[in-house]
Amino acid sequence: MVEGDLSTPSLDVARQELAHRGWQVIELTAIESAAASSARPDLLFEKLSGADAELLAGQMATVTGTGLPLSAGLRALSEEVPSHRVRRWLRAISERLDRGQSLDAVAREAEGSWPRYFLAMLFAGQRTGKLPTLLNECVVHLRTTADVRRQLWVAMAYPGVLILVEWLLLSFFATWLLPQFRGICSGFGVQLPGITVAILAWSEMMSFLGWWFLPALVLAAWLAWIASESLGWERARDALVSRIPLFGEARRSAALGEFCRLLSLLVKYQVGLPEAVRLAAGSVRDTDLREACLELATRVESGESLTEAATGIGRFPQDLLHLFRWADQGDDFSEGLQNASEVLSAQSRVHSHTLAIVCEPAVTIAIGVTVGLTVIALFMPLVKLLNALS
Repeated sequence: MVEGDLSTPSLDVARQELAHRGWQVIELTAIESAAASSARPDLLFEKLSGADAELLAGQMATVTGTGLPLSAGLRALSEEVPSHRVRRWLRAISERLDRGQSLDAVAREAEGSWPRYFLAMLFAGQRTGKLPTLLNECVVHLRTTADVRRQLWVAMAYPGVLILVEWLLLSFFATWLLPQFRGICSGFGVQLPGITVAILAWSEMMSFLGWWFLPALVLAAWLAWIASESLGWERARDALVSRIPLFGEARRSAALGEFCRLLSLLVKYQVGLPEAVRLAAGSVRDTDLREACLELATRVESGESLTEAATGIGRFPQDLLHLFRWADQGDDFSEGLQNASEVLSAQSRVHSHTLAIVCEPAVTIAIGVTVGLTVIALFMPLVKLLNALS
């Protein structure tokens, strides 16, 4: 047994030096003076987007797959990646590893800054010793998840543009066209038909709301969404959003698909079922569904079967309840979960496309009805005036 100090730039270099001397390392701890520690502040973990998380997972998978020391490999890759945010992340992770922190400790310190499913895959990889494989699976998971969400928001973009065009058209009528017509009618002293009176009253309200109401409404909805996170109302917010026809169904199907996909990977790599359910639950962004998944993990840990627990909770679709009966089938259960995730992702795409198909004619009809009623309301007093003059 040999104990002592060794001056090296990092723990990885020290481990290599000791191995070169033919020594087996039992314990290795970084010792740093207080002056050196205070002179070098920690790099902060900035919040990662989905694309940055995918790039980071790919870089970490590359280093762990080659067998290189993790801190040295991440530091070398930090000089090459195009994203400044990912570059800072790689440097921050390598610095903490150099000071003796484990990868689990670094991951927990960065919790909340990178996606939950990344964290779940990282923990599972550390526990099973299959970190490179699970990181590569994480990259595939991130791409699939981003593709499903992108399709949902693309489907929502066109109806949103149509609603904006309709609002601009109504604002134009109310603030420029109809006020001039009101002055013309009052000048001739014509008694206006009921539809014209209603349209003019509507134009007064619209002229007050004008151009600012729709942007203010969107801004208020965005602020309320953010405020719900700080006030702890995320579950109520997500439960309410899930009840929106088509959009809520598409969002919930996408969330269930993410859960099944990650649970499939964890089961495939032999993570225990309660822990796999808990880790997969951490990947779900829908707070209401995530709490249901965490409750599912708690019930499974207490001895209930997966099917009994899911039935008792009552928030999972019937198809998943049938699939959960295969929980003790290993690879078959993993394959079934993978197939279920693909079906749920397809359902999300169908709901989002249906939403786009329904919204387009609905908004178009609303624009046509509004313009038609406005034109009729404008022409009826003129017809009455011409009849009176004739």
